[in-house]
Amino acid sequence: MLISTLRQQIAIHTPQQTDFLIGLSGGVDSVVLLHLLCQLRQENSLNLRAIHIHHGLSPNADSWAEFCQHLCREWQVPLTVCKVTVFGKQGIEANARQARYQAIEQHIQPNEMLVTAHHLDDQVETFFLALKRGSGITGLSAMQAVSYWGKNATSAFSIFRPLLTSPKSTIQAYAMAHCLAWINDESNVDSRYERNFLRNEILPLLNQRWQQFDQMVARAAQHCAEQQQLVEELLNDELHARLNLAERRFNIEKFDQFSHLKQQQLIRLWLEKCQMPMPSQIQLEQIIANVIFAEQDKNPAFRLADKMLRRYQQHLFITEIFADTPPFEQMLLAKQGEEFTLPENIGTLIRTRDTLIFCKKSGQTYRLLLPPELQQEPLIIKLHQRGKVPLYPHSKREEMKKIWQKNNVPVWERTRTPLVFFNQQLVAVLTTP
Repeated sequence: MLISTLRQQIAIHTPQQTDFLIGLSGGVDSVVLLHLLCQLRQENSLNLRAIHIHHGLSPNADSWAEFCQHLCREWQVPLTVCKVTVFGKQGIEANARQARYQAIEQHIQPNEMLVTAHHLDDQVETFFLALKRGSGITGLSAMQAVSYWGKNATSAFSIFRPLLTSPKSTIQAYAMAHCLAWINDESNVDSRYERNFLRNEILPLLNQRWQQFDQMVARAAQHCAEQQQLVEELLNDELHARLNLAERRFNIEKFDQFSHLKQQQLIRLWLEKCQMPMPSQIQLEQIIANVIFAEQDKNPAFRLADKMLRRYQQHLFITEIFADTPPFEQMLLAKQGEEFTLPENIGTLIRTRDTLIFCKKSGQTYRLLLPPELQQEPLIIKLHQRGKVPLYPHSKREEMKKIWQKNNVPVWERTRTPLVFFNQQLVAVLTTP
Protein backbone atom coordinates (compact mmCIF):
# COMPACT_ATOMS: atom_id res chain seq x y z
CA MET A 1 0.00 0.00 0.00
CA LEU A 2 2.73 2.48 0.92
CA ILE A 3 4.77 1.72 -2.18
CA SER A 4 1.75 2.44 -4.38
CA THR A 5 1.14 5.67 -2.43
CA LEU A 6 4.72 6.74 -3.08
CA ARG A 7 4.46 5.91 -6.80
CA GLN A 8 1.26 7.94 -7.02
CA GLN A 9 2.69 10.95 -5.16
CA ILE A 10 5.80 11.02 -7.35
CA ALA A 11 3.64 10.78 -10.49
CA ILE A 12 1.42 13.66 -9.32
CA HIS A 13 3.93 16.04 -7.76
CA THR A 14 7.43 15.27 -9.07
CA PRO A 15 7.12 13.30 -12.34
CA GLN A 16 10.34 14.77 -13.82
CA GLN A 17 12.38 14.68 -10.61
CA THR A 18 15.06 12.00 -10.28
CA ASP A 19 17.46 13.41 -7.65
CA PHE A 20 16.32 13.25 -4.03
CA LEU A 21 17.96 14.10 -0.71
CA ILE A 22 16.24 12.14 2.06
CA GLY A 23 16.05 13.60 5.55
CA LEU A 24 17.08 10.61 7.68
CA SER A 25 16.67 10.91 11.44
CA GLY A 26 16.88 7.16 12.03
CA GLY A 27 13.33 7.00 13.38
CA VAL A 28 10.78 4.59 11.93
CA ASP A 29 9.21 7.18 9.61
CA SER A 30 12.40 8.21 7.82
CA VAL A 31 13.74 4.63 7.72
CA VAL A 32 10.53 3.48 6.00
CA LEU A 33 10.73 6.41 3.56
CA LEU A 34 14.33 5.53 2.67
CA HIS A 35 13.39 1.85 2.25
CA LEU A 36 10.49 2.77 -0.05
CA LEU A 37 12.64 5.01 -2.22
CA CYS A 38 15.28 2.30 -2.46
CA GLN A 39 12.57 -0.06 -3.78
CA LEU A 40 11.77 2.45 -6.52
CA ARG A 41 15.38 3.38 -7.22
CA GLN A 42 15.82 1.22 -10.33
CA GLU A 43 12.20 1.38 -11.45
CA ASN A 44 12.23 5.20 -11.59
CA SER A 45 15.98 5.72 -12.21
CA LEU A 46 16.30 7.65 -8.96
CA ASN A 47 19.52 9.16 -7.64
CA LEU A 48 19.32 9.03 -3.85
CA ARG A 49 21.35 10.70 -1.12
CA ALA A 50 20.56 10.98 2.58
CA ILE A 51 21.37 13.59 5.22
CA HIS A 52 21.35 13.08 8.98
CA ILE A 53 21.31 16.17 11.18
CA HIS A 54 23.16 15.64 14.45
CA HIS A 55 21.49 18.14 16.81
CA GLY A 56 23.54 17.13 19.84
CA LEU A 57 20.48 17.40 22.10
CA SER A 58 20.41 13.77 23.21
CA PRO A 59 23.13 11.71 24.91
CA ASN A 60 22.36 9.09 22.24
CA ALA A 61 22.91 11.45 19.30
CA ASP A 62 26.25 9.88 18.32
CA SER A 63 24.77 6.38 18.25
CA TRP A 64 21.88 7.62 16.07
CA ALA A 65 24.37 8.97 13.54
CA GLU A 66 26.24 5.65 13.59
CA PHE A 67 22.98 3.78 13.00
CA CYS A 68 22.20 5.93 9.96
CA GLN A 69 25.71 5.43 8.60
CA HIS A 70 25.40 1.65 8.95
CA LEU A 71 21.94 1.63 7.35
CA CYS A 72 23.02 3.74 4.37
CA ARG A 73 26.10 1.58 3.78
CA GLU A 74 23.88 -1.50 3.77
CA TRP A 75 21.39 0.07 1.33
CA GLN A 76 24.11 1.76 -0.75
CA VAL A 77 22.86 5.31 -0.26
CA PRO A 78 25.47 8.09 0.17
CA LEU A 79 25.00 9.79 3.55
CA THR A 80 26.03 13.18 4.89
CA VAL A 81 26.11 13.61 8.67
CA CYS A 82 25.94 17.26 9.67
CA LYS A 83 26.39 18.51 13.24
CA VAL A 84 24.48 21.67 14.15
CA THR A 85 24.18 23.91 17.19
CA VAL A 86 20.61 24.58 18.31
CA PHE A 87 20.04 28.08 19.69
CA GLY A 88 17.50 30.89 19.56
CA LYS A 89 14.48 32.23 21.39
CA GLN A 90 11.65 30.39 19.62
CA GLY A 91 11.68 27.22 21.75
CA ILE A 92 13.76 24.10 21.32
CA GLU A 93 11.50 22.50 18.69
CA ALA A 94 11.40 25.57 16.44
CA ASN A 95 15.11 26.29 16.97
CA ALA A 96 16.04 22.69 16.10
CA ARG A 97 13.93 22.85 12.95
CA GLN A 98 15.57 26.13 11.94
CA ALA A 99 19.06 24.70 12.48
CA ARG A 100 18.11 21.56 10.57
CA TYR A 101 16.88 23.35 7.47
CA GLN A 102 19.77 25.80 7.49
CA ALA A 103 22.16 22.83 7.44
CA ILE A 104 20.23 21.17 4.62
CA GLU A 105 20.36 24.44 2.69
CA GLN A 106 24.16 24.22 2.80
CA HIS A 107 24.32 20.62 1.54
CA ILE A 108 21.47 20.15 -0.91
CA GLN A 109 22.47 20.20 -4.58
CA PRO A 110 20.70 22.50 -7.08
CA ASN A 111 19.19 19.52 -8.90
CA GLU A 112 17.95 17.80 -5.71
CA MET A 113 14.63 17.89 -3.91
CA LEU A 114 14.48 17.27 -0.16
CA VAL A 115 12.19 14.38 0.80
CA THR A 116 10.86 14.13 4.35
CA ALA A 117 8.80 11.47 6.10
CA HIS A 118 6.03 13.72 7.42
CA HIS A 119 2.80 11.73 7.65
CA LEU A 120 -0.89 12.18 8.45
CA ASP A 121 -0.37 12.28 12.23
CA ASP A 122 2.25 15.03 11.79
CA GLN A 123 -0.22 16.97 9.64
CA VAL A 124 -2.89 16.87 12.35
CA GLU A 125 -0.41 17.97 15.02
CA THR A 126 0.71 20.87 12.82
CA PHE A 127 -2.92 21.96 12.33
CA PHE A 128 -3.59 21.95 16.08
CA LEU A 129 -0.40 23.87 16.85
CA ALA A 130 -1.46 26.51 14.31
CA LEU A 131 -4.90 26.58 15.89
CA LYS A 132 -3.31 27.14 19.30
CA ARG A 133 -1.36 30.11 17.91
CA GLY A 134 -4.54 31.65 16.49
CA SER A 135 -3.26 31.32 12.93
CA GLY A 136 -5.23 32.30 9.85
CA ILE A 137 -5.89 30.11 6.85
CA THR A 138 -2.20 30.04 5.87
CA GLY A 139 -1.18 28.48 9.19
CA LEU A 140 -4.22 26.21 9.29
CA SER A 141 -3.27 24.89 5.86
CA ALA A 142 -0.57 22.99 7.79
CA MET A 143 1.87 21.19 5.46
CA GLN A 144 1.59 20.65 1.72
CA ALA A 145 2.91 17.75 -0.35
CA VAL A 146 5.36 20.16 -1.98
CA SER A 147 6.59 23.40 -0.44
CA TYR A 148 9.71 25.54 -0.34
CA TRP A 149 12.23 26.69 2.22
CA GLY A 150 14.91 29.32 1.93
CA LYS A 151 15.88 32.87 2.88
CA ASN A 152 15.79 34.05 -0.71
CA ALA A 153 15.14 32.83 -4.23
CA THR A 154 18.75 31.76 -4.80
CA SER A 155 18.95 29.54 -1.72
CA ALA A 156 15.38 28.19 -1.67
CA PHE A 157 14.86 24.46 -2.17
CA SER A 158 11.84 22.23 -2.63
CA ILE A 159 10.50 19.90 0.05
CA PHE A 160 8.51 16.81 -0.95
CA ARG A 161 6.32 14.98 1.61
CA PRO A 162 5.01 11.88 -0.17
CA LEU A 163 3.65 10.17 2.99
CA LEU A 164 1.52 13.10 4.14
CA THR A 165 -1.74 11.20 3.64
CA SER A 166 -0.50 7.99 5.32
CA PRO A 167 -1.17 7.42 9.03
CA LYS A 168 1.63 6.52 11.43
CA SER A 169 0.06 3.09 12.01
CA THR A 170 0.49 2.21 8.33
CA ILE A 171 4.15 3.24 8.43
CA GLN A 172 4.79 1.17 11.55
CA ALA A 173 3.02 -1.84 10.02
CA TYR A 174 5.23 -1.56 6.94
CA ALA A 175 8.38 -1.43 9.08
CA MET A 176 7.33 -4.54 11.01
CA ALA A 177 6.35 -6.43 7.86
CA HIS A 178 9.77 -5.75 6.30
CA CYS A 179 11.71 -6.42 9.54
CA LEU A 180 13.26 -2.94 9.50
CA ALA A 181 15.33 -1.60 12.38
CA TRP A 182 15.09 1.97 13.63
CA ILE A 183 16.01 4.11 16.62
CA ASN A 184 13.63 5.52 19.22
CA ASP A 185 14.12 9.11 20.35
CA GLU A 186 13.57 9.13 24.10
CA SER A 187 12.31 12.72 23.95
CA ASN A 188 9.20 11.55 22.04
CA VAL A 189 7.57 10.49 25.32
CA ASP A 190 8.22 13.84 26.99
CA SER A 191 4.88 15.66 26.88
CA ARG A 192 6.47 18.94 27.97
CA TYR A 193 7.03 19.47 24.26
CA GLU A 194 3.88 20.76 22.59
CA ARG A 195 3.88 18.31 19.70
CA ASN A 196 4.43 15.37 22.03
CA PHE A 197 1.61 16.58 24.28
CA LEU A 198 -0.77 16.48 21.34
CA ARG A 199 0.60 13.18 20.05
CA ASN A 200 0.64 11.34 23.36
CA GLU A 201 -2.28 12.74 25.31
CA ILE A 202 -4.80 14.69 23.22
CA LEU A 203 -5.11 13.23 19.73
CA PRO A 204 -5.48 9.58 20.84
CA LEU A 205 -8.58 10.60 22.84
CA LEU A 206 -10.04 12.49 19.91
CA ASN A 207 -9.44 9.60 17.53
CA GLN A 208 -10.97 7.22 20.04
CA ARG A 209 -14.06 9.42 20.32
CA TRP A 210 -14.48 10.14 16.58
CA GLN A 211 -13.50 7.64 13.91
CA GLN A 212 -11.31 8.99 11.09
CA PHE A 213 -10.77 12.23 13.04
CA ASP A 214 -7.26 12.57 11.57
CA GLN A 215 -8.63 12.42 8.02
CA MET A 216 -11.24 15.07 8.86
CA VAL A 217 -8.60 17.43 10.22
CA ALA A 218 -6.43 16.84 7.15
CA ARG A 219 -9.45 17.65 4.97
CA ALA A 220 -10.02 20.91 6.90
CA ALA A 221 -6.34 21.80 6.40
CA GLN A 222 -6.71 21.16 2.69
CA HIS A 223 -9.79 23.41 2.54
CA CYS A 224 -7.74 26.17 4.21
CA ALA A 225 -4.95 25.66 1.71
CA GLU A 226 -7.39 25.97 -1.19
CA GLN A 227 -8.90 29.14 0.28
CA GLN A 228 -5.44 30.64 0.72
CA GLN A 229 -4.58 29.72 -2.86
CA LEU A 230 -7.75 31.49 -4.03
CA VAL A 231 -6.90 34.63 -2.01
CA GLU A 232 -3.41 34.70 -3.52
CA GLU A 233 -4.83 34.25 -7.01
CA LEU A 234 -7.24 37.15 -6.54
CA LEU A 235 -4.51 39.44 -5.15
CA ASN A 236 -1.75 38.27 -7.48
CA ASP A 237 -1.90 41.17 -9.96
CA GLU A 238 -1.97 43.80 -7.21
CA LEU A 239 0.83 42.09 -5.29
CA HIS A 240 3.19 41.84 -8.24
CA ALA A 241 2.49 45.40 -9.34
CA ARG A 242 3.82 46.55 -5.96
CA LEU A 243 6.52 43.94 -5.34
CA ASN A 244 10.26 44.24 -5.89
CA LEU A 245 11.72 40.97 -4.64
CA ALA A 246 15.33 41.76 -5.54
CA GLU A 247 15.31 44.80 -3.26
CA ARG A 248 12.79 43.31 -0.77
CA ARG A 249 10.70 46.42 -1.38
CA PHE A 250 6.94 46.97 -1.43
CA ASN A 251 5.08 49.95 -2.91
CA ILE A 252 2.45 51.38 -0.49
CA GLU A 253 1.29 54.25 -2.70
CA LYS A 254 -2.50 54.78 -2.31
CA PHE A 255 -2.57 51.95 0.24
CA ASP A 256 -5.27 53.79 2.18
CA GLN A 257 -7.71 53.09 -0.66
CA PHE A 258 -7.78 49.40 0.24
CA SER A 259 -9.88 47.77 2.93
CA HIS A 260 -8.07 46.90 6.14
CA LEU A 261 -8.38 43.18 5.34
CA LYS A 262 -6.81 43.68 1.91
CA GLN A 263 -3.98 45.71 3.43
CA GLN A 264 -3.26 42.93 5.92
CA GLN A 265 -3.28 40.21 3.30
CA LEU A 266 -1.02 42.10 0.90
CA ILE A 267 1.55 42.69 3.65
CA ARG A 268 1.41 39.01 4.65
CA LEU A 269 1.91 37.89 1.04
CA TRP A 270 4.83 40.30 0.57
CA LEU A 271 6.53 39.05 3.74
CA GLU A 272 5.95 35.45 2.68
CA LYS A 273 7.51 36.12 -0.74
CA CYS A 274 10.52 37.59 1.06
CA GLN A 275 10.87 34.47 3.26
CA MET A 276 10.06 36.45 6.40
CA PRO A 277 8.33 34.96 9.47
CA MET A 278 4.66 35.84 9.69
CA PRO A 279 3.88 38.64 12.15
CA SER A 280 1.25 38.12 14.82
CA GLN A 281 -2.05 39.96 14.43
CA ILE A 282 -0.89 42.61 16.91
CA GLN A 283 2.42 43.05 15.06
CA LEU A 284 0.59 43.33 11.74
CA GLU A 285 -1.66 46.05 13.13
CA GLN A 286 1.42 47.91 14.40
CA ILE A 287 3.15 47.68 11.02
CA ILE A 288 0.14 49.14 9.25
CA ALA A 289 -0.63 51.86 11.80
CA ASN A 290 2.87 52.84 12.93
CA VAL A 291 4.95 52.28 9.80
CA ILE A 292 2.75 52.46 6.70
CA PHE A 293 0.47 55.22 7.98
CA ALA A 294 2.95 57.07 10.17
CA GLU A 295 3.17 60.82 9.50
CA GLN A 296 4.97 61.66 6.28
CA ASP A 297 7.82 63.52 8.00
CA LYS A 298 8.67 60.47 10.13
CA ASN A 299 11.13 57.65 9.45
CA PRO A 300 9.24 54.74 11.01
CA ALA A 301 10.74 51.31 11.61
CA PHE A 302 9.51 48.05 13.10
CA ARG A 303 11.58 45.07 14.18
CA LEU A 304 10.34 41.71 12.90
CA ALA A 305 12.46 38.74 13.98
CA ASP A 306 16.06 39.59 13.05
CA LYS A 307 15.17 42.22 10.42
CA MET A 308 13.71 45.73 10.32
CA LEU A 309 10.73 46.94 8.31
CA ARG A 310 11.26 50.57 7.26
CA ARG A 311 9.36 53.11 5.18
CA TYR A 312 10.86 55.54 2.70
CA GLN A 313 9.20 57.45 -0.16
CA GLN A 314 6.01 55.38 -0.25
CA HIS A 315 7.83 52.05 -0.06
CA LEU A 316 8.39 49.47 2.64
CA PHE A 317 11.83 47.90 2.89
CA ILE A 318 13.18 44.86 4.73
CA THR A 319 16.65 45.67 6.04
CA GLU A 320 19.25 44.36 8.43
CA ILE A 321 19.51 45.74 11.96
CA PHE A 322 22.47 48.04 11.39
CA ALA A 323 25.06 48.92 14.00
CA ASP A 324 25.84 52.60 14.50
CA THR A 325 28.46 53.70 12.01
CA PRO A 326 31.16 56.05 13.37
CA PRO A 327 32.39 59.05 11.37
CA PHE A 328 34.97 57.91 8.84
CA GLU A 329 37.48 59.57 6.51
CA GLN A 330 40.07 57.89 4.28
CA MET A 331 42.34 59.14 1.51
CA LEU A 332 42.26 57.14 -1.72
CA LEU A 333 45.33 57.70 -3.83
CA ALA A 334 45.44 57.62 -7.62
CA LYS A 335 46.88 54.13 -7.56
CA GLN A 336 45.75 51.32 -9.83
CA GLY A 337 43.92 48.62 -7.86
CA GLU A 338 44.06 50.36 -4.48
CA GLU A 339 41.43 48.82 -2.21
CA PHE A 340 40.23 49.30 1.36
CA THR A 341 37.42 48.01 3.53
CA LEU A 342 34.79 50.33 4.95
CA PRO A 343 33.79 49.93 8.63
CA GLU A 344 30.78 47.98 10.00
CA ASN A 345 30.65 45.53 7.08
CA ILE A 346 29.53 48.25 4.68
CA GLY A 347 31.70 46.90 1.86
CA THR A 348 34.90 47.63 -0.03
CA LEU A 349 36.17 50.36 -2.37
CA ILE A 350 38.48 49.68 -5.32
CA ARG A 351 40.12 52.36 -7.45
CA THR A 352 41.12 51.57 -11.01
CA ARG A 353 42.66 53.94 -13.57
CA ASP A 354 39.43 55.82 -14.23
CA THR A 355 36.78 54.22 -11.99
CA LEU A 356 35.75 53.88 -8.34
CA ILE A 357 34.04 50.56 -7.59
CA PHE A 358 31.90 50.27 -4.46
CA CYS A 359 31.09 46.65 -3.57
CA LYS A 360 28.45 46.47 -0.87
CA LYS A 361 28.40 43.62 1.61
CA SER A 362 24.98 42.66 0.22
CA GLY A 363 26.59 41.95 -3.18
CA GLN A 364 25.41 45.08 -4.98
CA THR A 365 28.06 46.98 -6.92
CA TYR A 366 28.24 50.65 -7.99
CA ARG A 367 30.77 51.98 -10.50
CA LEU A 368 31.66 55.67 -10.67
CA LEU A 369 33.47 56.89 -13.77
CA LEU A 370 35.75 59.67 -12.55
CA PRO A 371 36.03 62.96 -14.47
CA PRO A 372 39.25 62.91 -16.56
CA GLU A 373 40.80 65.72 -14.51
CA LEU A 374 40.40 63.70 -11.26
CA GLN A 375 41.70 60.35 -12.48
CA GLN A 376 45.22 61.08 -11.27
CA GLU A 377 44.23 63.02 -8.14
CA PRO A 378 43.96 61.77 -4.53
CA LEU A 379 40.37 61.58 -3.31
CA ILE A 380 38.80 61.52 0.14
CA ILE A 381 36.12 58.97 1.14
CA LYS A 382 33.83 60.06 3.98
CA LEU A 383 30.92 58.77 6.01
CA HIS A 384 28.63 60.88 8.24
CA GLN A 385 28.74 64.18 6.37
CA ARG A 386 26.22 66.82 7.55
CA GLY A 387 25.24 70.40 6.81
CA LYS A 388 26.05 72.27 3.62
CA VAL A 389 28.86 71.05 1.36
CA PRO A 390 30.44 72.61 -1.78
CA LEU A 391 29.74 70.62 -4.95
CA TYR A 392 32.41 69.77 -7.51
CA PRO A 393 33.38 71.49 -9.78
CA HIS A 394 31.66 74.87 -9.18
CA SER A 395 31.71 74.95 -5.35
CA LYS A 396 27.98 75.66 -5.16
CA ARG A 397 26.91 74.72 -1.63
CA GLU A 398 23.94 72.45 -0.91
CA GLU A 399 22.44 70.79 2.15
CA MET A 400 23.31 67.10 2.52
CA LYS A 401 19.64 66.34 3.24
CA LYS A 402 18.71 67.52 -0.26
CA ILE A 403 21.63 65.63 -1.77
CA TRP A 404 20.49 62.42 -0.12
CA GLN A 405 16.96 62.96 -1.36
CA LYS A 406 18.11 63.66 -4.94
CA ASN A 407 20.05 60.39 -4.89
CA ASN A 408 17.12 58.45 -3.37
CA VAL A 409 19.21 57.30 -0.42
CA PRO A 410 16.96 56.09 2.45
CA VAL A 411 17.58 57.58 5.89
CA TRP A 412 19.02 54.38 7.36
CA GLU A 413 21.57 54.11 4.51
CA ARG A 414 22.92 57.64 4.81
CA THR A 415 25.58 56.93 7.41
CA ARG A 416 26.54 53.78 5.45
CA THR A 417 26.88 55.38 2.00
CA PRO A 418 30.39 56.57 0.98
CA LEU A 419 30.85 60.13 -0.23
CA VAL A 420 33.69 61.06 -2.61
CA PHE A 421 35.42 64.41 -2.05
CA PHE A 422 38.16 66.30 -3.85
CA ASN A 423 39.61 69.36 -2.06
CA GLN A 424 36.58 69.39 0.29
CA GLN A 425 34.19 69.44 -2.68
CA LEU A 426 31.63 66.64 -3.00
CA VAL A 427 32.24 64.74 -6.22
CA ALA A 428 29.73 61.88 -5.91
CA VAL A 429 27.47 59.82 -3.68
CA LEU A 430 28.33 56.11 -4.08
CA THR A 431 24.86 54.67 -4.02
CA THR A 432 23.78 51.51 -5.80
CA PRO A 433 21.02 51.99 -8.37
